[in-house]
Amino acid sequence: MVISGTVKKWIINMASEMSITKKMLATLRQGRVNQAKQASQVFVKEEKETDNFITRSKILMEEAIDKKKVLTEEEIDDDHKKTFEIKKDTPQFGDVRTSQEEALRKTVGENITLESNALVYYPDSDDITLNGKINTLNLSFQFRYNDPSGDGCYIWTDAMQLTETNARTLGKIRDAFGNWKDSITQDGDLMEKLKKAANDND
Repeated sequence: MVISGTVKKWIINMASEMSITKKMLATLRQGRVNQAKQASQVFVKEEKETDNFITRSKILMEEAIDKKKVLTEEEIDDDHKKTFEIKKDTPQFGDVRTSQEEALRKTVGENITLESNALVYYPDSDDITLNGKINTLNLSFQFRYNDPSGDGCYIWTDAMQLTETNARTLGKIRDAFGNWKDSITQDGDLMEKLKKAANDND
């Protein structure tokens, strides 16, 4: 079979165009591969950065927990060794203990248990704590007036079901802490009186 010159040129052009098309497709494919590699590298980098952020956050949280020593721990610092318990029958301060308990019950509810030594003043650090329990929630709480973080509201619980009612109770504990701290702050000379009474009691 004889192929004319025109057909030969056409076949050569077609082959050339196919070669160019193949090269273009190869270039496009390579571009996509490079884009995919770059995207995966960015993802890995972001993942590493996220891991670093999480790691740093955990470390900061652990440091914060170490700094905010709750005063029920066995190892109490020197500033909190000396105590002055404020009971209902403590001269001059019995009404403080009673009024704080009433305010707490009014905010949170009647299901609160406060031991006789629930309210304690620490003269060396000019600090006060209030400890209580809500037995129906298997929960203990502590309010700390001069917490290093500035926010001394703590709770401890074991296997509490977080229902809407229980969640509201937690919110009430938080509200009660704010009211309790404000009441101490607003009673301007209370801390001075407590310090004097504690020192006189030595």
